[in-house]
Amino acid sequence: MTDADCIVAGGGLAGLACGRALARAGRSVLVLEAADRVGGRVATDTVEGFRIDRGFQVYNDAYPEGRRQLDLAALRLGRFDAGAVIAAGGRLSRVADPWRQPVAAVAAVLAGTVGITDGLRTARLRHDALAALRSGRLDPDAPAGESERTTAEELAARGFSAAFIRRFFVPFFGGVFLERSLETAAPVFLFDFAMFALGRACLPAGGMAAIPAQLAAGLPAGCVKTSTRVRAVGPGAVELADGSRLSARDVVVATDRATAAALLPPAHRGAWSSRGDKATRLVAFAADRSPLDRPTLLVSADDAGPIDNLTVPSDVAAGYAPRGATLVTVSVRQGFAADGERLVGAIRDQAAGWFGEQTRRWRPLATVLVAQALPDESPAARRLRPVSSRLAAGLFVCGDHCSSASINGALTSGRRAAEAVLGG
Repeated sequence: MTDADCIVAGGGLAGLACGRALARAGRSVLVLEAADRVGGRVATDTVEGFRIDRGFQVYNDAYPEGRRQLDLAALRLGRFDAGAVIAAGGRLSRVADPWRQPVAAVAAVLAGTVGITDGLRTARLRHDALAALRSGRLDPDAPAGESERTTAEELAARGFSAAFIRRFFVPFFGGVFLERSLETAAPVFLFDFAMFALGRACLPAGGMAAIPAQLAAGLPAGCVKTSTRVRAVGPGAVELADGSRLSARDVVVATDRATAAALLPPAHRGAWSSRGDKATRLVAFAADRSPLDRPTLLVSADDAGPIDNLTVPSDVAAGYAPRGATLVTVSVRQGFAADGERLVGAIRDQAAGWFGEQTRRWRPLATVLVAQALPDESPAARRLRPVSSRLAAGLFVCGDHCSSASINGALTSGRRAAEAVLGG
């Protein structure tokens, strides 16, 4: 006798999306999560009444899979301004979306932040990305071709000036991709560019953990088991850390890449198991007031200093800070070696060049290290992805390491794994 029609090992976004799709199709499902809560890397911790997301995370309200699977209104999304503030040489300059904020965009051209030629090329990039998306030619979750370009190669081929790439694309998308060499594959960049053109970066009220919580709430009562660690999986069988065994007609491994490779029998570990990961650090501060005058993303184009980007989540969405307080979060640049008080001091020093002495009063709340924040999205790494969710009869895999490294990719991978299960 089986314990469920399908057992899903992993309660992150992909596992929850998979389990919910199966349950809606009438299958009995068990979702097993090792942690004490669902969500995987999409998590939010409470420190002294502040809600701190694990690493720099935002949700884009244009994500097609999110629109398909989530109740966005119920998340009470707060939205960042379109565009960004670029910090360079101690000066803050705004780059705005000309379709949404034409006055600010023209001001950026007049101030020299964006040259006319680069502005026209950006308009062409927007047109091409949206046309490819709408025609179905742009799908970051599709199999990667041998001729995929990197983002850096795509921008160079489009004729963008080196100065504009360095001042805008590197700090903005380097923060999104967690790498500043722009080695991320061009289809991923073009998809993200289209999403920012169509939608806005958002935060749910109370933190990013609201997204997996909503997915879990859509599952039948009792089918999600937290604090339940899986030791090994195989076709139709799951062994738990306590030595007990569960059986099911189908098993879906929905963990991160490294965990999936450790759980699966060697015969079912494909090339995808060697795909690398990128890490990130976030430092959260309590502040008396916001250093920014609007809900925006600040990205640093300076070569020195620890700050990759800076946000004030309490400016964007409700529930991030106690009444009368402000939450400031800083994503630390890759390769910046300092930690502890040295890191905090370096952040305050760099930010003081932009905001003045108020940064000296910022009180550190937490430093969050996410060792496996995003899968490597270089063209070579993307070619390692599995071509199918099905590893063997009764055994499937999903997660953002199988698709594209985003919330949209994780949700898509989970749904497609469920479709593969249902397809037999």
